[in-house]
Amino acid sequence: MIVLGISGGYGHDAAAALVRDGRIEAVVEEERLTRRKHAYGAAPVHAAQYCLARSGIRLDEVDVLALSWEPAERPDWPTRLHETMLAHPFFASSPAPDVEIVGHARSHAAAAFYCSGFGDAAVLTVDGQGDGVSTCLGRATGDKIDLDREFGIADSLGFFYLALTNHLGFELGEEGKVMGLASYAEPADVPLPFELAADGYRAVGVPRGPADPYEHYRAVVAHWRRWCADELGRSLPVRYPVDPLTSRARADTVLGAQQQRAAATGQDILERTLLHLVRLAVERSGSRRLVIGGGVGLNCSANGVIERSGLVDELYVFPASGDAGTALGAALAVSAAAGERPRTAVETASFGPEYPDEALIDLVRGLGLPAAESDDVADDAAALLEQGDVLGWVQGPMEVGPRALGNRSILADPRDAARRTRVNSIKQREQWRPLAPSLLADAADEVLETSGRAPFMLTACPVTDAARDRTPAVVHVDGTCRPQLVRRENNPRFADLLSKVGVRTGQPIVLNTSFNLAGEPLVCTPLDAIRTFYASPLDALVLGRTIIRK
Repeated sequence: MIVLGISGGYGHDAAAALVRDGRIEAVVEEERLTRRKHAYGAAPVHAAQYCLARSGIRLDEVDVLALSWEPAERPDWPTRLHETMLAHPFFASSPAPDVEIVGHARSHAAAAFYCSGFGDAAVLTVDGQGDGVSTCLGRATGDKIDLDREFGIADSLGFFYLALTNHLGFELGEEGKVMGLASYAEPADVPLPFELAADGYRAVGVPRGPADPYEHYRAVVAHWRRWCADELGRSLPVRYPVDPLTSRARADTVLGAQQQRAAATGQDILERTLLHLVRLAVERSGSRRLVIGGGVGLNCSANGVIERSGLVDELYVFPASGDAGTALGAALAVSAAAGERPRTAVETASFGPEYPDEALIDLVRGLGLPAAESDDVADDAAALLEQGDVLGWVQGPMEVGPRALGNRSILADPRDAARRTRVNSIKQREQWRPLAPSLLADAADEVLETSGRAPFMLTACPVTDAARDRTPAVVHVDGTCRPQLVRRENNPRFADLLSKVGVRTGQPIVLNTSFNLAGEPLVCTPLDAIRTFYASPLDALVLGRTIIRK
């Protein structure tokens, strides 16, 4: 069976995924191809066309088009996105495949469980909302997922955290900044605004209507904004100066001790509530394996708390836990219903566009760039890192999800804390924000006090005292990092680089962050990488076996 899954029915994070006979063949986010972050309002036309082309098929050869949302919810919103996509010139002349509605929460759950490699698991999805549902508890066994407890928009932990994000002067999609800021303070002693009960939880005082989900969403976020002002202190005005070089306005937020404590308090509330839900999910399912789906699953600090809680033996969080990942979840759900699904753990997020080394060499030659072809690109790149250079690194297939995992990365040597300052400056990021390490899995015990398999930078882990001293650029103020443990079978070229770094520095570890500048999606194509390289103070760009220096 060939299934094409798509997301974007709620106006953001459109993506497409193609699954053939239970095997993941392609996944890509629309933003990576159109260069509009989150692809607001867009149908995944380019993403879907790419997936078909990569698999060498046409739309009329697809058996099922799987939707990760309920399209009948509100016709005047982009919930009819699949119709927009099928009417695009790419597809308008082709017979449309059968359409199957998987639904939002189930798509999140399917992406997490069917990629986990687990035979059974407790399931927890935590989101803003989709199809009127914000949180689900369930159990998954074999090819079947049962979501037997749902919580609506009024109880949304995602909207609670969004309101906190807005309260601090950040926008939708910048919740990760709140998570990083939270580590700079201790939480305030405020009453928990969620009632935790034996059968679930309930937000205190939140309006339970109106019936229209979009009006309800606005009412819920407005309630939490008032709660933040009352309990955490008033929000400060945000300035939006225009950058004289880009002519674009960017938020200029004021952050002090009050904002740090507000972030810490909101993060503590989220973690306490999630631990309660994890306990319920494990008890109800009878499994101590847990999978987490939904946008809240991108909260690395909370995932780390869950992993170290003693409540679970194994934890799997899908790397694209936000709405983009529901494209793959929908496709996997339809495939699993036919008895077709991945049977081993998916520990790579690299299912997107890739470019052969020879094509990259020809491109660079054609552009007349100052470049050299390398016979040992891993060792040559390691030498540049050792001497203090900050590199753009483009290899293999593009990752799906917000984390760069060694294929579309900015890399630096983490032994000097000044590297974090420089990389944040290059990316136009706030200096208080942490940066993450990638290291060979075999070296994890030297760097981390505890960790699971950690393939995706989605769990915060405490670091050893030695690592604090040796690699300060990737240790956050609270003594944690969010590592990627690299295994050769998942990414051999990146593992080669880390091995060569280890030979040169004694530690097979690099600072790794996404290859993009502020407000832009990750680079996807070699031309994206070249443009970003020359628009930034990066020292070198490694494209396949080609190294470009300024």
